[in-house]
Amino acid sequence: VAAGAAVAGVAVVGFAFQSVQAASDLNETLNKSAAIFGDSADEVEAWGSTAYKTMGLSKNAAVGAAASFGDMFLQLGFAREKATDMSTSVVQLAADLGSFNNLPTAEVADMISAAFRGEYDSLQRLIPNINAARVETEALAMTGKKSAKELTAQEKAAATLAIVQRDGAKAAGDFAKTSGGLANQQKIL
Repeated sequence: VAAGAAVAGVAVVGFAFQSVQAASDLNETLNKSAAIFGDSADEVEAWGSTAYKTMGLSKNAAVGAAASFGDMFLQLGFAREKATDMSTSVVQLAADLGSFNNLPTAEVADMISAAFRGEYDSLQRLIPNINAARVETEALAMTGKKSAKELTAQEKAAATLAIVQRDGAKAAGDFAKTSGGLANQQKIL
């Protein structure tokens, strides 16, 4: 009985520690989100609160991923409102592409993030025809500029997103469509 009580006590202490740690992690993520998204942080937090159903992500994971993308987009020069919209859109896109291709959302988000930095190899598993030349061509068409040398990192990022959205269109909404399946039910749980 004493040994059982000791094991139970250790389990309770461990659970309490993990709960406090999770709450602390979420608080840090929400602080980061507030710094990045400003007045839109509450909107992003509300979006993140439903992420377990819509993307199979915890609130912390969804808001954290959006904040990381938002930080990148702000550094590229996008306006805060545009960066907010793009960030949540990219996280949803990562969840849908992950669901469609049976990959973890975080892995797909990393692939997309790398593509925004000009590294296309990993994303080519899902979007086979994305490469630097295609991104430049898309950016030139979007901006009306005549030379790839004139393109900014922001314009290339917008072109990258346009390509991923267009080529990944078959995956759009896939998490919601297949949320009753075992793979997505496990992500939701």
